[in-house]
Amino acid sequence: MPVIINGRERFMTTTHSVSAISRQLLRNRLLRQWKADDKGSTALEFSIVAIPFFMFILGFVGCAFYFFISNSLEKGMDQTSRLIRTGEAVTDKMTVNQFKQSICDGAGSWIDCNQLQIFVKSYPDGWAGLNSAKPQPCVQGGVVVTNTAPGTDLIAIYSGAASDVVIVTVCYKWNFTSKLPMIKLGNMADGSLMLQTATAFRSEPYPQS
Repeated sequence: MPVIINGRERFMTTTHSVSAISRQLLRNRLLRQWKADDKGSTALEFSIVAIPFFMFILGFVGCAFYFFISNSLEKGMDQTSRLIRTGEAVTDKMTVNQFKQSICDGAGSWIDCNQLQIFVKSYPDGWAGLNSAKPQPCVQGGVVVTNTAPGTDLIAIYSGAASDVVIVTVCYKWNFTSKLPMIKLGNMADGSLMLQTATAFRSEPYPQS
């Protein structure tokens, strides 16, 4: 506030105004320090992208495993189905359980044979018989289709005779997808994924036993 000292006007600062100026200067100083402080910015930026990043990694791993398991099943199925095509399964009197186990062994030890179903069907009329045939389903109404054929039956009962067209279908319930957090790759109610692969061929004209 202005006062007259020795005929001259002077401005005197009160304690209250000094205090207000000091607080303002302190706030400005703290604000400048806060703006200049970039410690922890990397951690903050990573926390923003962490969830989508890990979801991408888990999805990538899940897809890689999917193709790996699918190729393993196809490998085991193709190798074992050749035994039917050449007539070895018939002459060796291979049973349904032995045929299934052979597919599991060819696919690899990472395949849980208890989760695998096989279906073998022959068509004596040749490829024309496939026109009215329906693909073998692995799931019906959300329920896994179970092969009720006795495991002790000879596979020849279902694979037909020489020169018949045969379709071998493999269904595998893959439980790995139910264990992936935040990623839904399964098509079953419990989160698992039903994998299906099939092959069709005409048996060679091998000698009938």
